[in-house]
Amino acid sequence: MRPLLRPVLLAVSLGLGFLAVLANPAAAQAQDAAAGATTHDQAVKTAPGKFIQSLGDRAIAVIANKNISATQRNDKFRQILQDSFDLMTIGRFVIGRTWNTATPTQQQEYMKLFEALVIKSYGDRLTLYTGEGFKVVSERPESEKDYIVNSEITHPDGSQPTQIDWRVRDRNGKLGVIDVVVEGVSLSVTQRQEYAAVIQRNDGKIDGLLDLMRQQLQAPAAPDQPG
Repeated sequence: MRPLLRPVLLAVSLGLGFLAVLANPAAAQAQDAAAGATTHDQAVKTAPGKFIQSLGDRAIAVIANKNISATQRNDKFRQILQDSFDLMTIGRFVIGRTWNTATPTQQQEYMKLFEALVIKSYGDRLTLYTGEGFKVVSERPESEKDYIVNSEITHPDGSQPTQIDWRVRDRNGKLGVIDVVVEGVSLSVTQRQEYAAVIQRNDGKIDGLLDLMRQQLQAPAAPDQPG
């Protein structure tokens, strides 16, 4: 069941240790200045904690709603994704310097495919939902702009909760997720490694990656293994 929530909290991204590379060098100083919230009640009173709790609640509510069509569900996920994730930051990170060598047309197509694949990841696993719960458990500042929000996915069979950590960035007063770490694995870093291998096989050009993303978008959903 655990594979379901990876895309649900992705994501999308798409889904946070996102980066040691994006982390501000002043992070340690910021942590010393503010220890953050160490309980659920404390965390959801902070802006980042409340933001992530709302995101998780919205995603699970959509998954659990059996009275809407697949198209309506994907539309709702797309709205959650656009509202809550900094897709440009995530998308540019996962292809690294290749972004700078891509043409504006290629950049536009890449971002469109990137978002569509996140939505597909949600939709492919929706039928696996069996009553998971979502709870923010703590929050701490990582730098002047970045926060780490720790959360848990609880399972109806009483098994060990899945740990999800979110890196949230405050960009001019607007919060957005820039990475998701599932059980210690950064989804954005993993995606970057996979994309880098594809780009390398294609002489450093983005064309091969765009071809692969188009194929992935058209491919039927692969069945999840029990987790």
